[in-house]
Amino acid sequence: MALNKFSPEQFNRQAQFGTALPTINPNTGASGTQFKPQFVLWCMPYTRTNTQNVSLLGTDFEDTIQIVIRHNPLIDKGLLVQYQDQLYQIVNLSLDDSNKIVTYDILTLQINERVGKKHG
Repeated sequence: MALNKFSPEQFNRQAQFGTALPTINPNTGASGTQFKPQFVLWCMPYTRTNTQNVSLLGTDFEDTIQIVIRHNPLIDKGLLVQYQDQLYQIVNLSLDDSNKIVTYDILTLQINERVGKKHG
């Protein structure tokens, strides 16, 4: 999927990518999960049109945001993303697999409700 050209100055935000690790509170013994960052990438928010927003109403993608990153082979749906002080899960990847030298991917993110919560 070929995307519009983006300029480097648009990539002025950072997103941390990582996984969830199980944790145990040493004081209470309660189990939980914690975000473990693995790498950081520069990104930019990707704004949908009003028509796109309306078409998402009532779907699983209604409460999602999108960010654009330079193509990175390390990105997969199993990763979590910390962006703008919020933890997200990747729910869709729009990968640019063209033969261009510089390619970009759009990541659709949804707030993660599980990581960071205590269990038991």
